[in-house]
Formats: sequence, C-alpha cells, structure tokens
Amino acid sequence: MPRGNQLTRQWKLVQLLAGRVGRTLAQLCGELGVTKRTVQRDIEVLTAAGFPVTSDMRNGTVFWHFMEGFHAEAPLSLSLTEQMALYFSKGLFRLLQGTAIYESLESATRKIGSQLPPAGHRFLRGLENAVAVRTFGFKDYSRSKQTIEVVTRAVFHKYRVRLTYQSPRDSKPTERELDPYRLWYVNNALYVVGHDHLRNDMRVFAVDRIRSVSLTNCRFEIPEDFDFEAFTQTAFNMIWGETQEVKIRFSASQAPYIRERTWHPSQKIDTEPDGSIILTLKVADLGEVKFWLIGFGVEATVLSPIELAEEIGTEADTLAKVYRRFGTKAHNTPGEERG
Repeated sequence: MPRGNQLTRQWKLVQLLAGRVGRTLAQLCGELGVTKRTVQRDIEVLTAAGFPVTSDMRNGTVFWHFMEGFHAEAPLSLSLTEQMALYFSKGLFRLLQGTAIYESLESATRKIGSQLPPAGHRFLRGLENAVAVRTFGFKDYSRSKQTIEVVTRAVFHKYRVRLTYQSPRDSKPTERELDPYRLWYVNNALYVVGHDHLRNDMRVFAVDRIRSVSLTNCRFEIPEDFDFEAFTQTAFNMIWGETQEVKIRFSASQAPYIRERTWHPSQKIDTEPDGSIILTLKVADLGEVKFWLIGFGVEATVLSPIELAEEIGTEADTLAKVYRRFGTKAHNTPGEERG
C-alpha cells in the first residue's frame, strides 16, 4: 500500500479496533493488506494520538481492541438543525469528492439516514433538495486524493515532505522540501502553508499543483512564536506581508452589498451624505485588491493609495483599447446577406 494511503488505513484500523471482539495481528494484517510490522507501527501511532488501544490474551492468542467503555463510533442523536448542518457541510466540501475526507462525510450522512424511521429517512433525503450549495471557480481534487492524504498525515504528525511542484510561473516543476504547518481552505481551493527549505521562508502551495509528494523520516516542530491567524491576517486573499491602508469609495447602489459582508478583518466603513460609503482596509498586496475592484467597474473609486488608482486606470485603458478593436473589427465584417 502506498505511503499516501497511510491515513486511510489508520482510519480503517480505528474501525476494526472498535469491534467488541477485537482482532489478532494476523486478522488485522489480512483485513488491511499490510505486514505485521506495519500494523504494529499504526497501533503505535494511534496510541500516541490518544486512542486507548489495549490487548488481552485468550487461549494463547493476543487480541487487540480499544479499552472497554471507549466507543470510536458512539451512537448520536442529532437534532433537525444538526442533520441539516451535516448535509449543508457535505455540499460545501463537494470540491473534495474522491478524497478520504469526502468519502467519510458521505458515509456519515448515509449512516444517519439508515438509522431513521422511513418517514424521517424520506425527510432527510429531502434536505438535499432543500439546501443547495454552489461554489464559483472551484477546483477538481479527485486527482489529488493521495496528495491530500500524505499532506494531512504530515501536518498531523509533523513530518517533513519532499514534493515536486508545478508553479504557473515556471516552465518546469521544482523539487522542494517542506515543513507543512497547516492545510488552508480559502477561496474554494486547498493550500498547504509551511516552511519551504528551498527558499528558506514561509510559502503557500496549491495542493492541486503538487505533482508528487512523499513523507521523509525527518520530524519538525512549529516555532512557538508562529501564529497562523496573525500571519495571514494582513492578506486580502492569499498574499501577506507589510500592510498599507487602502480607501475605496463605493456608490450608493453598491453600498448595501458591501455592508453585508466582511471583506477583511481590518475593514472600516464610513457613510457619506449621498449614500455612498468609504471602505478602509489595511492589507499587504495591492494586486489582489486591484483584481477585486475591477469587477465593480465605475461603482468603485480608489481614493488611496494613488499607485493603486493609477494601476486600475491603466488596466481600464488597456481593456478599452482591446474592446474598441474588437468592436471595430466586428463592425467592419460583412454580414450575411438576407433575401
């Protein structure tokens, strides 16, 4: 079994050890399809993670199981809103279809449905038609199943990974070693944040751009002064660093839309006499703000900094030239004769 399937295998081991009878090492080897030594290592991992794994001798044979009273799959009584929340979360994580995370979520919802009476089961199925989730511009992670499993294990157990990464800016993939601190789900995409030994700095890697990844035998420790929330708070989306103040005036027609959302933790909104608003942000990268504001067209005006206003003006001029050429070309193309 590839190393990338270790997390899935250990997940299955938890299910096997939760049985009332328990399992022998030989049985575990057969059901997991691995060697005795691999099973022993996995048991050590579960024990270190806090699972109460124990064993007892029966007729000269050792059986492994969880301590009596510990339920890895305790029966749950979920309220209507909890059931709805679970189905809703399934929709949110639909982009992870094909991975162990999504498969487990699907399994959980099936189990809940199977334990309900017929009327309740029909109602629960109906929730799928009552709660809809749609994401815009999401990525397909069905081909990244092994990558997600390896990176998840590395983050949990603090193993350095060796990966091949294809950046959109580079013509060829690069080989890197990374201490993965955190998996980060943002803007409908999954990223891994950590210390990149090639650049000797913190970096963010898109999971779907990782071409190959494997665990090393090297362990790492996250620096005590590392605060992920503080570290990423300066980013408008993905890029963080030294902050600068940005002021944008939004028209009165756009003001309600801007008010109803939190665009950044630092935001401040002031209302003008004509109904327009001024949004103030303290962010690191002006490029991310620029691409966001372009979508509002003339409904958003940058008040400061001046360089951001100039960049958007230049972008608008370029777009205008492109579409003028397109319009001229279309106007000069002879149309089909009608008769």
